[in-house]
Amino acid sequence: MSFSIQWDEQYQDNQHMSIWPWSNLVSLAMRMTDLKKGHDDFSVMEVGCGAGANIPFFAAYTKTIYALEGSEFIVSKLKERFPQIADNIMAGDFTKEWPVDNKFDLIVDRGASTHNTTSALKEYLAQVQKHLKPEGIVIITDWFSTEHACYSYGESTEDKYTKTNYVDGPFANLGNVHYFDKEQIMELTQDFELLHLDHLTSQVEGEPGPSACWNLVLKNR
Repeated sequence: MSFSIQWDEQYQDNQHMSIWPWSNLVSLAMRMTDLKKGHDDFSVMEVGCGAGANIPFFAAYTKTIYALEGSEFIVSKLKERFPQIADNIMAGDFTKEWPVDNKFDLIVDRGASTHNTTSALKEYLAQVQKHLKPEGIVIITDWFSTEHACYSYGESTEDKYTKTNYVDGPFANLGNVHYFDKEQIMELTQDFELLHLDHLTSQVEGEPGPSACWNLVLKNR
């Protein structure tokens, strides 16, 4: 059974099928990690890898690539697309105990964990820390900001940071959507060393308000 029913349905409907590496993730990985040195024993885990947009980027530098994704449908497609790492692509809930014992040099989260409640995020970050090597790096991009236009609607769930039941717009039918402010980021990541934090806003012509998100790089203590 898929652990993310809404996203499984989206992928089966051929939605959110990004296939190109995300530029902000590429930039941070090349600036902030040893991935660029091109060692095959440099290990990468991507949580919520979706349609595998970032896998070819990682594969250009290392052979040790893992992925943990909540949709069994898209995992089956990724195993066909990337047979060389098929055994390392797993379906599972990354906010629970991970189905691997490995520790990684780099853990990547491109807009995946932002679709969780605060309590689930705490469990997720505990798993991240557990599976990072000493001084390992985690790159998280596209954590939605409370300055995002969509924060003003949707229904609150666990707390003021988590909204759900969007019926239209970019988050329609995606379940939980979490929005962060700096205070909450600092609280959630206090067990890590914060190496980088940026806040980006953009305005797409024709849309009612700004898109806003956080990108961060953390180091295991």
